[in-house]
Amino acid sequence: MNKTLIACGLGILLLASGLPVAYLAWPARTPASVAIAEGAAIGGPFELRDPTGRTVTEQTFRGQWTLMFFGFTHCPDVCPTALTRVAAILRTLDQQAGQLQPLFITLDPERDTPEILSDYTRHFDPRILGLTGTPEQIDAISDAYRVYARKVPMGDSYTLDHSAVMYLIGPDGELVKHFTQQMDTNAMAREIADALPRSAGDHQ
Repeated sequence: MNKTLIACGLGILLLASGLPVAYLAWPARTPASVAIAEGAAIGGPFELRDPTGRTVTEQTFRGQWTLMFFGFTHCPDVCPTALTRVAAILRTLDQQAGQLQPLFITLDPERDTPEILSDYTRHFDPRILGLTGTPEQIDAISDAYRVYARKVPMGDSYTLDHSAVMYLIGPDGELVKHFTQQMDTNAMAREIADALPRSAGDHQ
């Protein structure tokens, strides 16, 4: 069948379902790294706990760069892959890595205690800081960063469907870039290196 006829037929179906025809031309993969538009409502105040049980807030990380990822320790593939990439990025950044604090924020506070998170993140790189909180606190920061998470029953237990985006946050607490899981790790490291100051006296 002619490809044009197929596209037209799909367009009619999309119109009937209320979806725009432009959906046909939408790329299969969204841009992997996007500079967030000024005023984008992503991020905000939060209150969580670190592995020692100490309360941390957005103010705790003011003055330093952070690389934030949301997941859970029972995650079978996406989270281990993401944290492996974070560890690789830290190695690539070399001396610049000292300016970046990676954060792994659990979406599963019922199972991910501070101790469990600490053991989990240490497996990938001891510089990755695991954070948890009450379900309400996790819901609040998830909403602030537009993170999707849904509990899925699995036998006598459950798993989570969740978005897999990394957020690069500047020293002022503002979102600088976000990275999707499709982006090449080396390309991510280059973009982060370009964003970080080259030296202590360089204020980008």
